[in-house]
Amino acid sequence: MGAARAETLAQTFALAQQHNPALRSALANYQAALSGIPFARSRLLPQLVAGVGISANAHDNSENPLLAKFGMPTSWNYTERDINLVATQALYQPGDRIGVKQAELAARIAYLKFIQQNQTLMLQVASHYFDGLAAQDTLHSLEEQQKAVVQQRASAQANFDAGNGTIVDVRDAQARADLVAAQILAAKNQFQLAQTSLEQIVGAPMRGPLAPLAPDASLQPPVGSLHDWVRKAEEHSLGVDQAQLGVQLAQLSAQKARTGDLPTVSAYARVDHDATSVGGPLFPFGNRANVASVGVQLRWALITGGAVQSDIEQTAHLLDKSQADLDTARLAAAQAARSAYLSLQSGLSQVKALDAAIASSRSSLQANETGFKVGMRVNIDVLNALSQLYETQRQADRTRYDMLVNTLRLKDAAGQLAPADIDALSALLTPP
Repeated sequence: MGAARAETLAQTFALAQQHNPALRSALANYQAALSGIPFARSRLLPQLVAGVGISANAHDNSENPLLAKFGMPTSWNYTERDINLVATQALYQPGDRIGVKQAELAARIAYLKFIQQNQTLMLQVASHYFDGLAAQDTLHSLEEQQKAVVQQRASAQANFDAGNGTIVDVRDAQARADLVAAQILAAKNQFQLAQTSLEQIVGAPMRGPLAPLAPDASLQPPVGSLHDWVRKAEEHSLGVDQAQLGVQLAQLSAQKARTGDLPTVSAYARVDHDATSVGGPLFPFGNRANVASVGVQLRWALITGGAVQSDIEQTAHLLDKSQADLDTARLAAAQAARSAYLSLQSGLSQVKALDAAIASSRSSLQANETGFKVGMRVNIDVLNALSQLYETQRQADRTRYDMLVNTLRLKDAAGQLAPADIDALSALLTPP
């Protein structure tokens, strides 16, 4: 698998669709389920079977007194060859007709699983992409913070050399520079781990930086009320749709079980060509015969050892299970919608608060720098203001990324997530 460059979210998702093993597995499962439909239908279509048989026969009639009385042979050997062609057509096979409906439902369920896996892949790619972007931003932020701390250390050293500062200011700046250097090492490791996790989801190596979020990207609140999103999730979630089809499949299984004690009727036509070799003095000539027959066959299982009743009881319990699974799916979808909706609203408020905090931290830094220059503040005050500003910026970026992912989670819970949503998020990014 060759290396690929994926700078934007849309490019990364497109690459994942080609290489992600879980998605390829879901597609293969769907294709296998589709193949099961003609297989189930074939049991209701005409069947034609050719057969060839050969047998060696030993005939012993030594207990026949008439043959012994007249001196005739009482035992002989002969070979029999048979070539046949049998055509059958099901006339009444209720279980097989239900089996066709089961195969069609199984294919629909497999298709929904494939679509759900595609949506899961969207969430995984987006989540890991923004995790990588957050790690990348953290590394860049720490590198910028390190430059500011080094500059502040140089300023403290210059003041100390001029007799306007203390050695404490210099050591405080050096300690903060060492701390930021250690944080940069940890951030580099975290960035590599995030990149590796993204490549694992995509299924292919990636090169180049991730496209950052545009500075003017607008974050929109969820459209509609919480009640509306919960209702959509309970009615249209892919998990709920699968569970509903699962109930229908269980109902068909119960119906099929009840056909176990019903008769089956099929028509047949058969042609045999039979040849027998010379069998001895009594049959000095071989025999050849062609036989054709047409008929209708009825098969009715009268005693099955309790198998039919056991099957009926088992499918009834499985039907109860599928209905309980449907209730569970509805509850899970509703909870997922609530969680994503509330996280979106909370995230929007946090972003506004953090943006205000960034502005305040920037003003605080400027005030402390001015105070340090005129001797009203010590160096540690400036360093603390620097740390507060950069940390607040990193928190704001992380919250923005979480909001974008929660937007996808909300649509996924409601069964409305589509590749166009990935494109919309990717449009908010600025290619590096």
